Amino acid sequence: MSLITETGSGIAGATSYVSLADADGHFAALDLDDWSSASEGARERALMRAALHIDSYHYPGRVLDWDQGLKWPRSGAVDRDGRLMTGLPHALRIAALELAELFLKEAAGLDERLPIRQKIGSLEITYAEGKQRMSFIFRLLSQIGAQSAAHDLVRG
Repeated sequence: MSLITETGSGIAGATSYVSLADADGHFAALDLDDWSSASEGARERALMRAALHIDSYHYPGRVLDWDQGLKWPRSGAVDRDGRLMTGLPHALRIAALELAELFLKEAAGLDERLPIRQKIGSLEITYAEGKQRMSFIFRLLSQIGAQSAAHDLVRG
C-alpha cells in the first residue's frame, strides 16, 4: 500500500492526512532527529497508521464523497462553536503528525487501556494502570467532534 495524501477534497484511496513532505518539514522545524533518521518507508507507514487511528473514531456529519479513502473531509460537520468544518481541520492534521511520531517511536502500537470509571456530568474518566493515554492527541480530535467508537451508548 502506498501513501496517498488526502487534500481535503475527498481523494479516492487516500491513506494519509499529511503528505510525507509536509511531515518531514514539520519535524525538521521541530528538530526531531528520530523522524528524519527513519527510513522513508517507516515514515510513510507511521503516517498511514496515524490515519487509521484517527479514522477509528466517530465524527459529526457525513463523508464528503462515498469513494474517498478516509473519514475526512466531511460535509455537515460543525465544531463546538457551531462553525462549519470544511476540508481538513488544523486539529486533525496536527493530531495525525503527533500520532505518526508516536507510531514511529513505538512500532508495537498505542496504549489502549480500558476505562474503569466514567462520569458524564463534568466529564470524569479513570483508566486502568499502565502507560499514560495520549490525552493531547485526543483533545485535538475532540475539537473536531471525535467520539470513541468502542463505547457506543444506547438508550432504551
